[in-house]
Amino acid sequence: MSETKLKKDFAQKDVQRLRNLVQGKYGDKTSIASGYTKEQVDRVEGEVWEEDERTWTIKNGIKQTVSKLQKAREIHKTPLFCPECSTIMNHRYDKEFYNIHTRCFNCQVSFETNLKATGQWEEYQKEIHNSEIDNTIQNYEIWVDDLINGTNEGFVSETGEVESWSKGNTKNIVKQKEEAIEYLNSLRK
Repeated sequence: MSETKLKKDFAQKDVQRLRNLVQGKYGDKTSIASGYTKEQVDRVEGEVWEEDERTWTIKNGIKQTVSKLQKAREIHKTPLFCPECSTIMNHRYDKEFYNIHTRCFNCQVSFETNLKATGQWEEYQKEIHNSEIDNTIQNYEIWVDDLINGTNEGFVSETGEVESWSKGNTKNIVKQKEEAIEYLNSLRK
């Protein structure tokens, strides 16, 4: 029989790793490394901090980033139970009605039925109609003011050319704005 020679040299760390595996010490280290270690900071539940140009928090023991749109997400989130009647919100219209009226579909139907029974339904409809007109006027004023005061450095056309558009007559725009607001106010009930 011929003797076989192992022609590969094993490093000391490889031999130590095999010894550890045979002895059942699977997690033991075979070498020592040195270098940069990041400072470990213990955080507690609910703490908010900034790191790497991000905002972080801990919720339910898990480190999470805080989004810039977190407030909008919280506003839009539909709860599991109706805040008014405490029933599960599983009707197909519950999400829509919660976003508008902050109650479930059944609570809104009961509310409107009660208004009709007490004779307050017309007043409620007028209030909703007028608040929609107020919101439209407010958004229109913001849009026109932005149009008047905004910068007009130019627009890039489909061909890639930069076009500079004039703002027009500001006095005429303000006059049209006032006429439009007057018309919207005439729509009030």
